[in-house]
Amino acid sequence: MNDETDGTATTDSEATAPAPTPAPAPTPPTPEEERAIALDALVWCTAHPTEDTAVETLNTVYTLIHDAAVRAPWIAAARAVVEAVAQLPEPTPALHAHMTVLFAHLLELSTDSAMIDGLLAAWLRHPKSFGGEHTTPASYQRESFVQRLGDLLGWNSLDPVADRDALRRFAEWVDSWNPRNKFRSRRALQALARNVPAPDVWSRIYFPSEAPGSRPHGGGGRSHDHGRGPQGHGNAAPNAPNAPAVDEAEGDAPAPGNEAAPGTAPAATPADGADGAPVTGTPGKRRRRRRGGRKNRGAANAGAAPGAPDADGNAAPSGDHDDGGGDDGGDDDGPGGNVADAPNGNTADAN
Repeated sequence: MNDETDGTATTDSEATAPAPTPAPAPTPPTPEEERAIALDALVWCTAHPTEDTAVETLNTVYTLIHDAAVRAPWIAAARAVVEAVAQLPEPTPALHAHMTVLFAHLLELSTDSAMIDGLLAAWLRHPKSFGGEHTTPASYQRESFVQRLGDLLGWNSLDPVADRDALRRFAEWVDSWNPRNKFRSRRALQALARNVPAPDVWSRIYFPSEAPGSRPHGGGGRSHDHGRGPQGHGNAAPNAPNAPAVDEAEGDAPAPGNEAAPGTAPAATPADGADGAPVTGTPGKRRRRRRGGRKNRGAANAGAAPGAPDADGNAAPSGDHDDGGGDDGGDDDGPGGNVADAPNGNTADAN
């Protein structure tokens, strides 16, 4: 039967054809199957270490590194691949990128550190390794690279002079990192610059906070490290705050040259409002007079006769002297601790 309503012919067989059945989703491998696949891949990597996909395969299998059956074969295969790639005269940029990822994985391992250090040193010495022309994903721009380089230099696995080209390439590679990752590694870089003075190496690393045209110097690995001083190669303590000014009238600090000698007994504490410095001779008298004049200037002159000079040389008003509970300790010239040392609390010129 034909349906010519819309000008087209449709057969019965076409109208009744069933829709195609979608293919079933692939079943994920079981842990045992996944382990077997990984072990076969590691055997292939060991047999073909310089193949372009060998390093990439190692990075894929690393997801199973916590499997005890995979961990040891993975480390052995990684060693074979790195040693072979380090002998290639011209590794491709893609191969170099996979090598950086591989070393980021290796540096995370808590075992076989001596073997990993040897592999990193061999790759650092390759004339085409690292360098500013190689871009690295931000997630693999890690401080662990800088810290491990410091270990290699500290253990003499790298020589600051013989391996200077390798250090320069490494510094240029770190300089290509994004600002956040560079700042995360800044303290480790400063430690490197202190321990390995090499201005021509560390001056290749810039930080966004630095002034245009400035470069970090070999003494501290930085140019404008705010809050740090030049002393100690960039780790100097901040400048101490200025000491507060000492008011002589309060007697908070002894005059220069009057410090007690070591081993001598401390001076007795003055009683009832006396200042902290020992009172001796004229200086103590002057200090006490200033104190009384400042706190009770009006009361100290109250007992002086009209027209008589007071302790400050001014004419004192009539009335009795009252120092308002001043110093009780005596002066060298007389008892009582009054302004002019006259008895009965009057000034010397009152009578």
